[in-house]
Amino acid sequence: MMQQKERGAIIVGGGPAGAICAAYLAKEGVDVLLLDKDRFPRQKPCGDLVGEGITSHIEKLEIIHELDEISTFIKRIKIITGSGREAIMPFECYSLARADLDMLLLDTAAKWGAEVWQGCQVTDVIEEEGFARGVKIRYRGCETEVRSKLVIGADGATSQVAKSLGVMKEKSSGRGYGQRAYFKGVKLSKVLAPGQYDAYGVFCFDELVKPCYFWAVPVGRTGVEEGYCNVGMMVYDRETFRGMSLEESFNQWVKRNPIIAEMFEDAKQIEPWLGGDITDASQRMEHFGNGFILIGDAAALMMPLKKDGLSKAADSAAAAAKAAVLALRKKNCSREFFEEVIKEEPQEDKLKEDILMIQSLYDSKLMDRIIMNLLNNG
Repeated sequence: MMQQKERGAIIVGGGPAGAICAAYLAKEGVDVLLLDKDRFPRQKPCGDLVGEGITSHIEKLEIIHELDEISTFIKRIKIITGSGREAIMPFECYSLARADLDMLLLDTAAKWGAEVWQGCQVTDVIEEEGFARGVKIRYRGCETEVRSKLVIGADGATSQVAKSLGVMKEKSSGRGYGQRAYFKGVKLSKVLAPGQYDAYGVFCFDELVKPCYFWAVPVGRTGVEEGYCNVGMMVYDRETFRGMSLEESFNQWVKRNPIIAEMFEDAKQIEPWLGGDITDASQRMEHFGNGFILIGDAAALMMPLKKDGLSKAADSAAAAAKAAVLALRKKNCSREFFEEVIKEEPQEDKLKEDILMIQSLYDSKLMDRIIMNLLNNG
């Protein structure tokens, strides 16, 4: 077994949450090791929208110019209902392929001084005297252990860190499923999409699959010019998906909705459908404990329709990094210390409101009423 030096912090998962947290920690001089089982760039199911929440952290990490160079900028969204009603709403964000965003953030973490091991499988968390003390890994054909003062789990909805620590709730009525593919030649309105810095996305709520919504969004620097779009669906209740083909649902959606049919008249699918689980705040997981912090999807922080997962991931990464720096300086990575320094949003009333918004996905006719209100109120 290879012997490794003890690290200040080990972050498991090199996606946006893990990479942003690693970059912030490295900037503060922490000896941070970032591990991911995959090799980048990698494909991952995602809506590809990069909102203001994560963009603020990208600015702080001094890579906003790099993001701008490889993105389309969305200025509005068109909401369409199954009955054919539509409305235009202001909605500003960047849009780029998730593989490109992940690569940019991982490179940024390394640039600030984090050590990155790709193709490294974490198999367990080392626990001693009630504290997380590192991880067991499989890396370059060897089984070994890497010890650290703090373990940060950023390894997604099926987090090995959360499982090993016994804080993951395996079953939740709130676990959803998302699926996306890439199409080229999607016909975008020239009025609504003049160019790279002035584009729009489409969201559609339909009885065809509920609770669910569809989307089509131009991505990358040439998204508008080539009609290169991320097209996908999000089903909120995973049980609804059982035995159902979302690909077939998409095809039916295109056929039955004249607005969408025109958009996809000459479009061709150029990459396969990919899907994955979506966790959300209704799972009410523990986000920290003795020697560990969970961030991003590993902490089940996403709230569909209320705040995008990337922004929640980035915010949690920044909060974790701030708490970690203080804990490491104080040499105190206890649950009690994290309770003092990690300020989480009040949950009860806000969570009830957010869950009501999610539950509205079960009634697609509600979106008809919302659109009518938007039109009537200008």
